[in-house]
Amino acid sequence: MARKILVIDNENLVADICRISLGKFGHEVFCAMSGEQAVLMADNINFDLAIVNKRLEGISGIEAFEMIRQSNPTLAGILVTAHASLDTVIEAMNNGFSRVCKKPIDVRELVQAVSETLKIACLREDITRMKTLLPLYDLSERFFAAESEQAVYEELADAVMREVDVPCVSVMMFDIPSGTLKVVAHRGLKAEFVDNLEIKPGEQIAGRVFQSSVPIILNRTSQYLSPYSDLLKRKELSAAISFPIVSRGKVLGVLNISETRDGNEFSEADIEMLSIITSQAMMALENVRFIREREENSRIRALLEQYVSPEVSHLLMERNQDLLEVGSVQELTVLFADIRNFTLLVQHLPPEQLRIFLNSFFELFAQIVFSCQGMLDKFMGDAALVIFGAPVKTDNPCVAAVTAAIRIMKGFEQLRLFWSEKDQIFEKVGLGIGISRGPMFLGNVGSSKRLDYTVIGADVNIAQRLASETSSGQILITDRVHNHLGEQFPVRIDSNRWLRGMESEVTVYSLSIDETEG
Repeated sequence: MARKILVIDNENLVADICRISLGKFGHEVFCAMSGEQAVLMADNINFDLAIVNKRLEGISGIEAFEMIRQSNPTLAGILVTAHASLDTVIEAMNNGFSRVCKKPIDVRELVQAVSETLKIACLREDITRMKTLLPLYDLSERFFAAESEQAVYEELADAVMREVDVPCVSVMMFDIPSGTLKVVAHRGLKAEFVDNLEIKPGEQIAGRVFQSSVPIILNRTSQYLSPYSDLLKRKELSAAISFPIVSRGKVLGVLNISETRDGNEFSEADIEMLSIITSQAMMALENVRFIREREENSRIRALLEQYVSPEVSHLLMERNQDLLEVGSVQELTVLFADIRNFTLLVQHLPPEQLRIFLNSFFELFAQIVFSCQGMLDKFMGDAALVIFGAPVKTDNPCVAAVTAAIRIMKGFEQLRLFWSEKDQIFEKVGLGIGISRGPMFLGNVGSSKRLDYTVIGADVNIAQRLASETSSGQILITDRVHNHLGEQFPVRIDSNRWLRGMESEVTVYSLSIDETEG
């Protein structure tokens, strides 16, 4: 791994040897001719290793190394001296140096010393990182206990305050309707400052971080080095970080932390810590959204299966069609079934017995409708409305509707005969079915508090009127339905009828259950 190496030596030969021999290994070598120059360079560059000549004019090499390590405590060091005595080695170790090399420098010895020193430095960095970061992984238990998105955001704000030890935190998430970042959780900030705060992508620090997906560190002492320095306007802040909140490669928001205590600054270690905390928060957020989506899908599936078969419901869910938002005018076929002389049953049977009969019929009815890929719109006392052609497309909705009508008629007749053995009143009961086709609206109808997924159109009324005019065991269809049937069914023309509420005659065809036997 390429590293940044600072050579502090007043001899050009040493600088050249280090630059050439270490540059071959990909290291970036910087040279300072004095301790003062080295300290200034270290203010702007984070070095991994310093190769230091003990004897320098002005600030000694050891003093310069100590000064640099105050702001960069992980800096490793190799001391170069012409007098490598035991006392010198002890002094070097006491001042944080890992190795001592004797002048004149042997290139092979230097390369080996640098390699070993950097390996030790890497191990120390890993150990320090593990000690610092391992406790953060225990945060997952807290995050995954959250039962809502808001609870995840609140725990994220708490975790950052607790683990990073900062006085001010804000969690901003992108709000799609407004197209802005909004604060969803905060700590240490006044409510009036954040409640109405909206930042567009590209605006201010948070907006730029959201747009670029690159975190920004601003420290007051080195603020002038940042292209974003003009954005750190609040005088009470000594440091700030804006960190992108990312899930599955997509930026969802921005986490902002700020420091108001003098002398406290942020570093790459804080970025790494925020990365771990936010990644765990986003895993918890995905979990919450997955559970919510699963529950919503279960709710929609249960709702769908009141209208269509489980197989059709599964097909619609796989297509990801949100039926609660769908609404359009379509060419559809509707079937309306009406129990004839139902009033006699109401007057003659106890309510509980009437309920049992209706449940038996509607169970039979629903099974047949679903098997023919129809959508059961609703039961209405002694009647039922069915849609063919949507939301699942069929090759010929009219054929499906007539097939279902014939099977329903036969099933009802068997049910009627069964109940006739219990009560003769059922001998006077029959079933009539009307089928029509035409353009109609299919979708949600109602208010925000009560929606009904249904069909509206003139042909819905026509099917209902036809059913009310049938004789028991009769199926009446319109000419539009007839035109789609071909020769599959024994259909005969009935008549042109003036149906109640219609402004013109309707051409009607009929089928009877007896004509469809065999």
